[in-house]
Amino acid sequence: MVSNTNNFIKMNDLQIANEIIVSAVRDSSYVTVLISSCVFIIYTIIIKVVDVVKSKNRHKPLIQMADAVKEIGENVVKLNLVLSKTIQESETKEFNRINQIINTCFNSFRATLMSRCFDIIIHNNIEKNKESIKEMIYKTVSTEYYKVYSIFANYEHDSINIATKLQEQWIDDITTECIRIIYTDQDALTRVRQVNEKLTILADEYSIYIKNKIFNY
Repeated sequence: MVSNTNNFIKMNDLQIANEIIVSAVRDSSYVTVLISSCVFIIYTIIIKVVDVVKSKNRHKPLIQMADAVKEIGENVVKLNLVLSKTIQESETKEFNRINQIINTCFNSFRATLMSRCFDIIIHNNIEKNKESIKEMIYKTVSTEYYKVYSIFANYEHDSINIATKLQEQWIDDITTECIRIIYTDQDALTRVRQVNEKLTILADEYSIYIKNKIFNY
């Protein structure tokens, strides 16, 4: 009966530690996880020391202490496994979340620019309105770029803010490519297809660039 009670206490201790770890990792507080783990270990040591001191059999303190140390070691191993698994799961979720955010933002960026270029090619007298069209494209690219920036600014990975990896040079690069294609001698549908292909390539390149800078720095 005593053995079952002790086993229950051990399992309960580990369950409490696991709950602390899960809660801390969910809040992205790895420092809290480490502190909680240390507190759990110290708590276990104190409990075992108190048990030895209170023991009625004063002739076996060293044996009891050895058993206590062994049990603490086993608990530390179990705690490390729980801690490692929980952190790995949290990191995987964080990776997937940030990866999805990057993909979604660049897809939206590409779609908005594609829609604007399509309207210009199909509905505008591009030669007559050349200067206003250039300005319109630049403003659209710039606006969408800073929309992406404002979203990325809300997310970090390993203390790296995603927005810091964007490059303002991309605004000029994208604007130049869109204007170049719009003013080629191809028919309207060919230009629409070419703009779509170019924006898709650029969005993919920028997305991969950001991911490499964030995840593989």
